Amino acid sequence: MNLRQKFFLFIAVIAIIPLLVLSSYAYARYVDTINGQIGEISQNIFESAQTVAENKLTVLTNAIGLLTFHSDNSSGINSNMINILQDYRKPGTRHTAYEILQANQQLSDAYSNVLYTYDFIYSFQIFTPSGITLSYSNSQKGDLIPDYNPEENQWFKDTKSKNGSLYISTLGVHNDIFNSSTPSVFLAQSLYDVYTREYLGVFMINCSPEIFDLSEANTLPESNYLSIQNTTTGDLLYANYDTTKASLIGALSNKNIRTEYLKIPELRLSSVTDYDSLYQSYHITLYMMLLISACCLGAALIAAYFLSEYLTRPIIHLSHKMAAQDGSHLELSSQYQSRTDEIGALYNEYNSMVSELNASVKRDYENKLISMDAQMKALEARINSHFLFNTLESINSIAEIEGNERIGTMSLALGNMFRYSIKTESELVTVEDELSNVNDYVSIQSIRFDNRFQLLLEVPEEVRKQRILKLILQPLVENALYHGLGYCSCGDRIHIDGQLESDVFYLTVSDNGKGMTQEQLSALRSSLAEEAQFTELGNRNKQSIGMKNIETRIELYYGKGYGLAVDSTEGSGTFIRVNLPVIQK
Repeated sequence: MNLRQKFFLFIAVIAIIPLLVLSSYAYARYVDTINGQIGEISQNIFESAQTVAENKLTVLTNAIGLLTFHSDNSSGINSNMINILQDYRKPGTRHTAYEILQANQQLSDAYSNVLYTYDFIYSFQIFTPSGITLSYSNSQKGDLIPDYNPEENQWFKDTKSKNGSLYISTLGVHNDIFNSSTPSVFLAQSLYDVYTREYLGVFMINCSPEIFDLSEANTLPESNYLSIQNTTTGDLLYANYDTTKASLIGALSNKNIRTEYLKIPELRLSSVTDYDSLYQSYHITLYMMLLISACCLGAALIAAYFLSEYLTRPIIHLSHKMAAQDGSHLELSSQYQSRTDEIGALYNEYNSMVSELNASVKRDYENKLISMDAQMKALEARINSHFLFNTLESINSIAEIEGNERIGTMSLALGNMFRYSIKTESELVTVEDELSNVNDYVSIQSIRFDNRFQLLLEVPEEVRKQRILKLILQPLVENALYHGLGYCSCGDRIHIDGQLESDVFYLTVSDNGKGMTQEQLSALRSSLAEEAQFTELGNRNKQSIGMKNIETRIELYYGKGYGLAVDSTEGSGTFIRVNLPVIQK
């Protein structure tokens, strides 16, 4: 992306972002307002439908309570009903037609008052345990079919199993019960003596479907879909839409769903509002807002293009001029130099810089020659490491000739350690090589301390073949000898063992020396837990050959998760465990 494109993008962003923010804010406010209005309309319809449904259910439950569950012991309709049903509570009890007629007449006053008050009720029926049915209806819509016996019907069994709770039937034509083809819904409830809780029969009230009609509350039937469902049976008792197209309503992408359980817990009122259909009347205003925003965006892009062209043309020319320089001699540029703005100052400064660069080329070459000469002298002044090897081998030869075995052993071991420490083929060596370096160090210290300590190696062959950073174990053995054994004043044994697992292996260095106090152990662990840092060039800290250096090298080479773990008990010794990954060849 060149400078002109960057300027254009920058200016366009500066101009477009506020416009987009303003447009987005206006759009969001508009959408929020519309959503608020639509949501409020939907909520009002739902609340109105809920009120209508609750009122109708209240009327229905009041009617049922008036006829069945009133517990007043004074003489009244309910007391008469209970007294009447007492005579029919036993199965197989025989009654004359006159007695049945008299019972119906005694109940007809209460029935007729309720039917007169609530015109959506078709009839009442009481199915007694004795097999006698007491009924009353205001029209043929509620008449039972002749000799109807409910005992084998599922609704009757379900009602009895509810033990006094209300049963609600499906909405439809119940011509297997009533002598009518008119759709209806009936509610049934088991009756019990209020004193003895003795079963007295099943009370049924047959109603018109209008009991659940919510059309008077739904002012937007084309966009708001209401339904009442019996959650126990899954039957729809009311819906203001074609139930065969319920899947289309469920597939609406932008809709609002509300549900609420009614006074009868089994009944659930649901409302689905189709927002897309309600949005249709607001689309023209929305399209106008989007068109104005698009025009403003186009104008901002055009302005950004011309402004970026004006600002970047001189800079692009200068960059081409600078790119055309061949390096041996830099040329000046006179175009745009006469301008009095920052562009003119830039060209004048460029020409001044070119003049200074041309004058400094000679000095630059001279400085490079001086630097190369100094480097050559430094290389010539380095000590040849082979001289030290040859000297140590000469000392060893003289010691063998003169029969001084200790001097020969020490000089040979020291030579091996020095050769091992400057080995440059790779940072990685085998554990076997590392143990050989440890043996050379122990050979020297054993002569020094007259064999007052011993080194025990229990490293399996499969661990000895693993590859490891060099100079890991020797510093740990040195620390064990110096700090742990106190140069053989507090202990006499250093132990190294190894263990190989699937993708890691462990090397442990332990001693039977004086150990550490809890404060010393905590300080050491805190030091090991600090983040690894590079020291300045040519500098070495006091821990450069200690445990912190080992921890730092392992972490920098292998990554986190590997390193040292230290445990120590004062008076019993120290245990150091090295955790390293298995490196595949």
